Amino acid sequence: MGIFFNDQKPRITETEFKKVRSRLYSKGFTTEQLDKIESIFRGDMYEDKDSDKGIDEKELDRALAWMRDNTSTHNISEQKITVLEEEMRKAL
Repeated sequence: MGIFFNDQKPRITETEFKKVRSRLYSKGFTTEQLDKIESIFRGDMYEDKDSDKGIDEKELDRALAWMRDNTSTHNISEQKITVLEEEMRKAL
């Protein structure tokens, strides 16, 4: 079993995230909620190495789990987190 250079995991890029953000806004997310969501994913989306830029499935799962465990920190409801998850998975 070897490592392939073109074996890139699917990722949500900055451009794709902007489209997700727009769809979430149309589904009732406030600008403040969208800014909080972007700050949660910022580290994964803007990583230093070009090959790591974007949000992969593991990073998405980890962030969603954190959001569900810490709703009092960001004040985004479980229902909206579910909508966020659906839109982010479509972008993968």
